Amino acid sequence: MRRALVPFCVFGLFASLIATTPAGATIEKIMNQCNGKLCPFFRASIVIPDGWVEDRDATHHFNSQFLLPQGAGFEKAAAKIYVAVIYNRKKQPISDFMSENIADWHSRAKDAKITDLDDLPRGDGKVAFVRHQFEAGSLREQGYELQAVTTDNDNDGNEFLVTITLSANSRKALKAAEPAYLAILGKY
Repeated sequence: MRRALVPFCVFGLFASLIATTPAGATIEKIMNQCNGKLCPFFRASIVIPDGWVEDRDATHHFNSQFLLPQGAGFEKAAAKIYVAVIYNRKKQPISDFMSENIADWHSRAKDAKITDLDDLPRGDGKVAFVRHQFEAGSLREQGYELQAVTTDNDNDGNEFLVTITLSANSRKALKAAEPAYLAILGKY
């Protein structure tokens, strides 16, 4: 599996972002065995869209929820959706870290084009998704991405950053997977 799919910076970069208390907790903490000790895995309560399935091996390997089109293997899937949930220890706003995230995208390809998209509101007074689009036609893999970032809490009131990304190998694959991606955002 390509380790680059979920860049290390996603985990370190967003380790301490702000969250506002939503109407209901949607983050679940699971303790996994890793290197002889227990490590937390935080899971968002997403609704998997029709025609997509969770790839449990990739989820475990990357410590993020990974969804693939039904019947597609991880290496051959033209599009993947992944959900990274990071504990927000210092309670900093999302905006404090977006420039570093964008710099990471630029480091992946010289022809990278990053577009700010309109925020996507969420219901019940929840924090809106902050959205960006990444395009780098020079990349064979992961050259096209849509990213939506929001905040959420667990049952104990701990704050988390939730990043939901659609990553595709082509603009065509991105457009084909976009309805499933938007369905996840719409129900989160």
